[in-house]
Order: sequence, then C-alpha cells, then structure tokens
Amino acid sequence: MKTPSFGPFFILLAFLSLHTACNLSPEPLDIAIEEPPQRLVISSYWIPPQGAIFTFTRTFSALLGEDSIDLNDAYIIDRVLIDDALGIIRYNGTVDTLFKISPGVYGSLNTTQFLATDYILELTDFKTQQTVRAVTRFLPKILLDTVYPVQRILPNLGDTLFTFNFQFTDITGVENYYLATYTNINTLAENFALGGGLFNFNQIQFNVFSDKNNGDGMPIQYQPDFGGSASDTLVVSLSNISKGYYEFLAAYKRSGNLLSQLTGEPVNLPTNVEGGYGYFALIRPSARTVILQ
Repeated sequence: MKTPSFGPFFILLAFLSLHTACNLSPEPLDIAIEEPPQRLVISSYWIPPQGAIFTFTRTFSALLGEDSIDLNDAYIIDRVLIDDALGIIRYNGTVDTLFKISPGVYGSLNTTQFLATDYILELTDFKTQQTVRAVTRFLPKILLDTVYPVQRILPNLGDTLFTFNFQFTDITGVENYYLATYTNINTLAENFALGGGLFNFNQIQFNVFSDKNNGDGMPIQYQPDFGGSASDTLVVSLSNISKGYYEFLAAYKRSGNLLSQLTGEPVNLPTNVEGGYGYFALIRPSARTVILQ
C-alpha cells in the first residue's frame, strides 16, 4: 500500500500558521523616552561703567513640545528659568555677589573693569544642586572711527538698499577678533527689556570677523549685508572679543539661530562654561548711531 505524501499539506499549514502569527498592523506601543538631564546655560551683558546683567537658565528638551520659551506657562518658567541661585564673580581678590532682578535674570552694579584681568563666574542652582564655572578676560576697548550711511543701487530689482559702512583701526601686536552689532533703535529697548524680549534677539544683526585679512594695525572697513529703510536710526556697536567668543558667535551665525534661543541646548557649540552651556564674556562696546538715507 502506498503511503500518502503530506509534504504540500504541511507546507501550507506552516505558511498559514506563520501568517496568522504575523500581525501586519500591530497596535502602537508606548515607548518611554527619558528626558536628558538639564544643564545650566549662561549668557552675559556688560553695562558700562561697572554693571552687568546675566541670564541663568536650564536647557529644555524637545519632549516638552516647545521650541522656545513661553513666559506665560508657569511650568515652563519653573523648569527653565533659574529662580533660586548663588552667582559670584571673582577678580583681583574681590568677590562680587550677584543679585536677582527677576527669575533667570541676575545683575551686578559693582564689577570694576581691569584690563588683562581674569574674571571668574561661579553659579550654583539650588534647585538642581548643579554648579558651573566660567572664566573670561577684559580686553582693550576698540573705537569706531567712522560710521556713515550708504545707498546700494540694485538695478536688476529696480530698488535701492539703504545700509552703512563703518571703519576702525586694528589693535597692533596681537591677533584680534571683533564683534559688530547693529540694531534699529526702535527695537533696542524691547530686545533688552526684562521678560520675553530678553530671550529674543531676532532684531539684532551681528557679524564677527578677525584682522587676518587686513594686516596687523591696519584700518578695517566693513559694509554689512544689511538692508533697512530710509530714515531708520541704527545703533552700531563694535567690541574687541576673544577668539573663543568669536568661535561661539560664528557657530551660532552658521546655525541660523542668531542667539534667538539662549536656553535651547546648543549641541556642539563652543563654550567656556565648565559643566554647562553658553558663553561668559564681559565686553566693552564702542557705539555710534547712524541714520540711513
């Protein structure tokens, strides 16, 4: 008697069993993604003759569902703005304790300027028990020699671009790096006001450059890629900055951030903050106004 063959039958049965076991439209799974640890972020602004303002914040994660700070959201404010901290500046044997102006904003009225002196900033966040440290140095002030309006004709567009030129003389004997900012005077107060404006620098245009292409001690003339309207009044500021701060600002410029999110986690950006982010720099700008015409 011939034994029947079950080969094809078993192959079909195995295929049906495998198909039944495979759910081609599975139910979505909840995956818990831990939020990365928050880190402290520092930013500083010099106010002549001996004042300074600092923003002390914490990084925030994209898991919060936000890409900027909502100052009307109490939860976000509590997570991001450092409300209870000790900030100290040390220099020349002096210890200057910062005072709180508002959550995330601290200041000093007694930080005296000394050239070729290291200034050490120490910040302790009592909520997270994190401590960071940063060191910067005051550099000689650079003076703006001239600032004057310029009209640039755009024949292909049939339009006129209102901009400006500025000129200064490079400091001799050392490799120098410079920061130029130009801000419409109507928005200057708003951008530096306490609150939301402190975290929004979209209206502040800036460039950073070095003296490598012009020669040591030579005059430097610059026309920024900037277009305004006739009768606009701009505040043009020039500052002598360190190479480290130059690299930090140049990286922000390339990223397109333009310092618009100081509290966002600036991954891969240079920093002089040990254990944190941002940059501690006390610079002394030379400023002039120019009316575009």
